Amino acid sequence: MLAIDQKVTLNCTDTGRDAPGTIVRIVGDRVDVMLDGGANILVSLRKSKPGLYVGSQSGLEFVMKL
Repeated sequence: MLAIDQKVTLNCTDTGRDAPGTIVRIVGDRVDVMLDGGANILVSLRKSKPGLYVGSQSGLEFVMKL
């Protein structure tokens, strides 16, 4: 189950790198994650199937698996 302030890891499918972040908003099937690192980058992810959220930011695709 997802919760506000929960630490998560997003995987960038374009670069293959992992990006740690924190959940800041949960609305229906959408989750907003603020990436750690001080850049204040917000990634909006939508549930595409159970346990898989997909979103994009700055031209890169991010995936969060639970």
